[in-house]
Amino acid sequence: MSVTDFREIVAALRDVPGVSDADVEPDDDGGMGLLRLGLEAGVDEVAVATAVGRLLRERFGVGVDAERVQIVEDAEVRPPVAEPEVDVPQQRVAGRPAISRMHLVSSGLDVTATVTLASDGRTSSGESRGSASQSGVQRAVATATLRAVEELSGDIARFELDHLEVSQVGSDRMVIVALTMLSARGTERLTGAAAVREDVRQAVIRATLDALNRRLETLLT
Repeated sequence: MSVTDFREIVAALRDVPGVSDADVEPDDDGGMGLLRLGLEAGVDEVAVATAVGRLLRERFGVGVDAERVQIVEDAEVRPPVAEPEVDVPQQRVAGRPAISRMHLVSSGLDVTATVTLASDGRTSSGESRGSASQSGVQRAVATATLRAVEELSGDIARFELDHLEVSQVGSDRMVIVALTMLSARGTERLTGAAAVREDVRQAVIRATLDALNRRLETLLT
């Protein structure tokens, strides 16, 4: 397959709904090696990958091994706007981190999640790998969030993700997490929850931070 063909493939892939960018890295023999796909925030990775695979087979007669497809999602994460409370000043508690960015890379059977947090002028990123399943991605995002908090705290505490689930509560979908925190004071079990707005994975980050809500100010100041 020639470079011209690669350009045609890249142009076609960029027109697939949910794909923000595409690139082909040829192998040593000049064939299609690694296919990189950039995704728009919040899209269904499985649906996009299925559409891409169908396009390559039906239009170009090309079959791509899942191990050679790398899917990247890089999103700015905006915290939800809270409803104003009467007679309560609207300000962020000192030391508590704000969610800055979520970066996901799926390749074959694995996914790597990177979560970046900001607190009082400092930033910290945590990374975690997991399986490229729906639950695996969610757990990787939660664990990456915990790694970022550990770094922000100067490693004075360690966190372990014990449980994560997405449940229907009334008319809302909720992410519920359970964590274990280990510090000089001993071991403590913490739980948190967050409503799913647009992206379940962003709700995972908020639920993880919610579990640490009462401990973050002490840990980060």
